[in-house]
Amino acid sequence: MDTQTVLTFHKGVITRDKRIRVTNNNQQWKLHISQVEEKDRGFYMCQINTEPMISQTGYLDVKVPPAFIDTSTSSDTVIEERSKLSLRCKVASGDPKPKVSWRREDGKEIDLGLLVGRKHSVARVKGEYLNISYVCRERMTAYLCIASNGVPSAVSKRIVLQVNFRPKIRVPNLRVGAAVGSDVTLECKLEASPSPLTSWVRNGFMLLNTTKYEIVESQHGYKVDMKIKVRNVVESDFGSYKCLAKNTLAEKEGFIRLYKSNQRSNASKKKSQTLMDESQEFLPDKKNRSPDLDSDEEDGAMPHTPLNGTSNSGKYINYSKHGIIKSD
Repeated sequence: MDTQTVLTFHKGVITRDKRIRVTNNNQQWKLHISQVEEKDRGFYMCQINTEPMISQTGYLDVKVPPAFIDTSTSSDTVIEERSKLSLRCKVASGDPKPKVSWRREDGKEIDLGLLVGRKHSVARVKGEYLNISYVCRERMTAYLCIASNGVPSAVSKRIVLQVNFRPKIRVPNLRVGAAVGSDVTLECKLEASPSPLTSWVRNGFMLLNTTKYEIVESQHGYKVDMKIKVRNVVESDFGSYKCLAKNTLAEKEGFIRLYKSNQRSNASKKKSQTLMDESQEFLPDKKNRSPDLDSDEEDGAMPHTPLNGTSNSGKYINYSKHGIIKSD
């Protein structure tokens, strides 16, 4: 308020400011200011026109919450990987003087790069500026600039940092085996920013979601997991498959070779083993002994079946490393 301005006289309001009013209760007078503003800060005097004059002076201190200057404060930023970064939050007002700090929205520490040859990271950065000496993809996130001075409430500015880099593809399994008639899944792991266009290619033709192929992608930030399932594998499916990623910076590809595997499934193996356990192999008589029978076989007993297919009435032949002994 202007120190020369008369606001009220007796029960009347002199000023044109509609926020001002005066009340009295017996010998007590009160000045009311609604919706207090920063310009209301200053000295106020209550005066009684007696002889001599009596007056009392008071000081109104107005606390002001922080506010940013948008034109001088950084907005969402796009930067190339390996560059230097400087973000700024400029405070326009605030009383007491606001304190400014930075933190990551996800709660992780802020990696400031190298300091005296060592990696330097902190939970918060104090000050108007956030400086990062070496920007890499792991620093891509939203940053919060917070200004506070103890006056409710603190204000914050959210700044999203996007770090652009060329696509990078990693193939967990360069060679994948599959049996004819089975289903098989091929996988490529991808990192890229901005988000790339992806595809699977076979013999120069792009593969699409069909009854033959199932293409699935899951994205987590700048990381993408590319998978393609080949259903009911046939001979013509064996060969090379290519996963492809392309963004505004570059194009990258990875290769996977699908080869024919005779390995059966665990269920088939178990069934085959069960049949072998339940069957009885018959060993031929000594005179009809197969020349393929190894002489160093372990001692044991096996049922015997003549090579001509006739029965030996279920008799067993004991055999050892030294020969075959017919049982009674």
